[in-house]
Amino acid sequence: MEYCDGGSVVDLMEKRGFSTLRIGEAVAIILQVLEGLTYTHNAEIPNVRLADGSFAKGRGLIHRDLKPGNIFLANVGGKQVAKIGDYGLAKAFDQAGLSGQTMTGNVVGTPYFMPRQQVVNYKYTQPDVDVWAAAACLYVMITGYSPRNLQDQDPFLAVLQNDAVPVRDRTSAIPQPLATVIDRALIDNPDIYYKSAAEFKQALFNSIS
Repeated sequence: MEYCDGGSVVDLMEKRGFSTLRIGEAVAIILQVLEGLTYTHNAEIPNVRLADGSFAKGRGLIHRDLKPGNIFLANVGGKQVAKIGDYGLAKAFDQAGLSGQTMTGNVVGTPYFMPRQQVVNYKYTQPDVDVWAAAACLYVMITGYSPRNLQDQDPFLAVLQNDAVPVRDRTSAIPQPLATVIDRALIDNPDIYYKSAAEFKQALFNSIS
């Protein structure tokens, strides 16, 4: 596997005493993550295992466990480049049934970074769950808090019952245009607001331009 000498985003935050990242730095990392998701959500997958055990060509991988610990940082030509790792829970979303490492009926992932749709319909999740998770990663990176309040509650129940806390309620240092985009990206009731990584990336870019 490729060695990423910068470690993960979690490692970067630990180096700063579990501090938040600078807004510009965090946004730059997530813009690269969204570029990576745009690729994987549209990539051709040569062999996807179907429910009946046969294999077929698929299109697009959903990560389903995107979080700061799975975002790695490498130095490429003197520039920090973000790379998405740990596709162990990934699924080819245009094929029904079992795929990869996932078993029917299981809900797998990290509740801090999961939208409602991933709990309710894990087996048939669509790419927008990764888009929501990318927004959740950005939220954590710039506030130090998870989007939802999960204390004293079953974490998966909290995902279903609690909306994301507006990002400026965590810290007023977030510029309003950026806060608006982040808050929209974390809407998941009844549907996830941004349907594609490219859509969220464009909105994020426009908010800081």
